[in-house]
Amino acid sequence: MCSDMYDIYLNAAKKWCRFACIGVDRFHVAKTGVGCMDDARRRLQKGASNGADIKRRHRKLAANRGKRRREHGDAPWIEVEKKTICNILAVCDTKHSHLRQAYLTLQLYYIWQDHHWSDRCECEKALDNWISKASGLEVAEMRRFAKTVARYKQYLVTATISHINTARAESTNDKIKELKRKSRGFGTFKETRRRLLLAFGAPNAVEGATAYIRRKKAQAAASAAEPSKRRKKKR
Repeated sequence: MCSDMYDIYLNAAKKWCRFACIGVDRFHVAKTGVGCMDDARRRLQKGASNGADIKRRHRKLAANRGKRRREHGDAPWIEVEKKTICNILAVCDTKHSHLRQAYLTLQLYYIWQDHHWSDRCECEKALDNWISKASGLEVAEMRRFAKTVARYKQYLVTATISHINTARAESTNDKIKELKRKSRGFGTFKETRRRLLLAFGAPNAVEGATAYIRRKKAQAAASAAEPSKRRKKKR
């Protein structure tokens, strides 16, 4: 079972599905990190030129990460990525030193997230190292993000090792919202439900009320006739 960072869902899964493999989607964790990074940027960015330049470099790193990963292997790719981040973000400006550290720490978390981990112990060890580094920063927003990662570390590692996510659920939810928006508020609940069933490929979603009643009666008659057929076979 994979969920976002919503404690109600996680507690319900732990209570009612004790033997389930519970994980937290990495997308929501990364989204929280981006939010903390934006808060730190708004607080620490004192100059428009250098701060905007750091943000532009950060976006360039994120956009070209997949290309650099395809060019290198697993372990060499990690080392090359770390050196690339340090070289690009090495801006000689004391005003933005903390902001540069925050960007660098977030990039290191992305490296851990993008790596295909097979051993749970190694995955937890690497994440613990990142948490210790992020907790020692002077940027309060990144320390807050480190506390969030440490809180959901068990579920995050489980989702990373098991390769589970909430992509299907998020896609279904987005499709439902899109159909509701296109309906412009018109239609009853039955019509909306029928449209959703039709959109998701459910059979008999467009049949009328009379056809629905006839089909239900036929199913009831068939189910009532099955016991009598079984008795004849036994005889």
